[in-house]
Amino acid sequence: YAYREAEIKHCRLAMLAAAGWPISELWDTGIANALGLPSIIEQNNGLAPAVLNGGLGLISPVYFGAVLLFAMAAELKGLNVKEMKQGADPSWMMTGSWTPGDLGFDPLGLYGFNGAKKSMETAEIKNGRVAMVAITVMCIQEFIEKKPVVEISPLFFTPFWQLVAKVMLESPPIEGYPLN
Repeated sequence: YAYREAEIKHCRLAMLAAAGWPISELWDTGIANALGLPSIIEQNNGLAPAVLNGGLGLISPVYFGAVLLFAMAAELKGLNVKEMKQGADPSWMMTGSWTPGDLGFDPLGLYGFNGAKKSMETAEIKNGRVAMVAITVMCIQEFIEKKPVVEISPLFFTPFWQLVAKVMLESPPIEGYPLN
């Protein structure tokens, strides 16, 4: 159970990172301009600040402190929930009253909806594993190519309607159409 809990934590972080990395590259400049702040992405040559890309020195230490405090609070909450649930049911492994990663946070009540608990846990692990591979590939891609991941693979980061419009407008006409 300890390894499963660690895997779920890493999966959740990877899913946030896999979404946040390209979003930061796409929206940072616009948000910074709207708030009258300098764009960290622009200062880092269009790359998201990372250990391999550099640019971590551009980010305020206050931000890192806030992230650390938030992570500590989430971890303490998780330990508290785990201790309470395991204390209330000594045979929690057999009954399944506590599962790794269960922090009791489900504002929409979807976790137990229609008995989907097991399938949602499986989907979270599978999507998290894919996200771990994805964020690793994004980091390596940007490090090697020195270009933003949204430029390296624009297909994934272009709105669908723009892709459809591009295909429709740039495709050659069909021979013999329209029929006369």
